[in-house]
Amino acid sequence: MQEYLSRTLAAYELGVDMYEAATKDMVPDTELDRFLALLPDRAGPVLDAGCAFGRDTALLAGRAVEATGIDLSGALLARARELHPGIEFRQMDVRSLDFPPGAFAGVWCQATLLHLKDEDVLAALREFSRVLRPGGALFVSFKEGEGEEEFVESFSADAARFFRYQNADRVSGLLETAGFASADVDVVNELARYGPGHRDLDWVTAFARTQVPAA
Repeated sequence: MQEYLSRTLAAYELGVDMYEAATKDMVPDTELDRFLALLPDRAGPVLDAGCAFGRDTALLAGRAVEATGIDLSGALLARARELHPGIEFRQMDVRSLDFPPGAFAGVWCQATLLHLKDEDVLAALREFSRVLRPGGALFVSFKEGEGEEEFVESFSADAARFFRYQNADRVSGLLETAGFASADVDVVNELARYGPGHRDLDWVTAFARTQVPAA
């Protein structure tokens, strides 16, 4: 594992409680509803890629969707299993998924790929495309901006993590390169969405589908 990613993983391993407390109430209902409307099968299955403590995996399951959560952090997965014992959680790297082609109707990936350099973002998106069935739905989100940095973001961690910022055009290009079609990319402000106590921070959100072969 690259050093930048090892340090970011270590930051999460050390700060599970802090991360959960900071983000547990940031429920993305609007995005979840839109994502579910894109699924070729409303019942799933759906992969929550970078599930952390399982917040969104449980929200998907609560909407009668068959959902599986994966994360690279064993500590976060332990917390996810503690909170949601009826859901399957597996330790896995988003760049190398241990699932067969076409295994999922959708992949949900909230605030995970922002910790990867562009070449690794592309590797993950290609894996998402591989495990999605034709017409399968994808949701991904990134912090908006330019460049990359490794720093302590005190909102949700006490140790430095790596961040790669993206803009709408770059995300559209990455999705197209990875084989996705019909990408719809937007910018959402965290403070406007979730209210006081949150950051005046813009997020790039994207919905897309895998291509359906011509008849």
